[in-house]
Amino acid sequence: MNSFLLSARKKINKNIIFIFAIVLFPHNTLLPQEEPYFYHGKDYGSEAMYNPINVILNGSFDILQLDEKERKISKLRVGSGFNNVFKNLGDPFSTISRYGWPEFTRNELLPIEFRKQYAQWWPNYELHLVGGGMTYTALKEWYQQHNFPVPALMSMTTVAFYELLNEAVENQAYKGDNADPISDVYVFDIGGIILFSFDGVNKFFKEELNMADWSLQPSLGVTDMSIRNNGQYFSVKWKIPFSEQWYLFHYFGMNGLGGLSYKQADGSAYSVGVGMRGKNLYVVDKARDLLSLNLTWNIGFFYDVNNSLLASVMASGQNRNMLNINIYPGLIKIGKFSPGLWGAFEKDGNVTLGVSTIYAPGVGF
Repeated sequence: MNSFLLSARKKINKNIIFIFAIVLFPHNTLLPQEEPYFYHGKDYGSEAMYNPINVILNGSFDILQLDEKERKISKLRVGSGFNNVFKNLGDPFSTISRYGWPEFTRNELLPIEFRKQYAQWWPNYELHLVGGGMTYTALKEWYQQHNFPVPALMSMTTVAFYELLNEAVENQAYKGDNADPISDVYVFDIGGIILFSFDGVNKFFKEELNMADWSLQPSLGVTDMSIRNNGQYFSVKWKIPFSEQWYLFHYFGMNGLGGLSYKQADGSAYSVGVGMRGKNLYVVDKARDLLSLNLTWNIGFFYDVNNSLLASVMASGQNRNMLNINIYPGLIKIGKFSPGLWGAFEKDGNVTLGVSTIYAPGVGF
């Protein structure tokens, strides 16, 4: 049986690579568009921090933001997580059959189940399909502008790695059926890459929604070798009709904020949003390994220039992230050097402060 599962996993992984190659090969041969969609090479703000390493740290370890999650690298059970994820990806139909096809379709695939504890499709569409697809395009543009060969293939490989690592970090020590990575990887991750391979889709999210990556500044905790201040976040702004300065604003990732953004003539903008964020996980159905999030209140204030985030302040009812402040490179300058600064303030009084640069992940103390 073990040899059969191993063979099945290898076969299905080869199929994934084949599907990606067929979908992306035409795009690898195209000349880049005249104007990038999401990555323009700005040397300030969140865009200055954008690179494959930070994408992996923010996206793969996103769930570590929750209150109960262990951040120390040595305590993460990534190896066992990969084993279980690949076991389920290697034999998806058996896993779904035991989970139940109607439940899988209703909970994971189609937006027809609106009870919070079962609506797993919501992050699938928002984060894996849209967020992952936009990340594919932005990374492709990053690789293009840094003169890497076959940038589409490089981007696809990076996205595939960080998404699979994300599943392993979420799974960790759990052993058994897990249908969540099946929908995440085979439907929404691949679907996002296919969707954002079309210029019309990229143009819509750039020009109509002003979508941008506003992720945090991932850092290494020097005292305990932990991953700190990481989190993958996106923003969209939709211009209110008959107004040149006001936009509807949405910020999403581990939290979801909605509000308004005010854009000035010089390209700078101030945004505010209120909403909810994930606090901790709880078990909905142990037999199916179905988990859901307890939510708590959240409010955020943001300052950006030309859609590159320069500063954010977020407060919430979470224990670990009661207050989180990020100042990105470009706002504070010491001669020609412009560091990024961040602080995380916890309810129990613990404070972590950090510094980052555009060249490497930051450090936290």
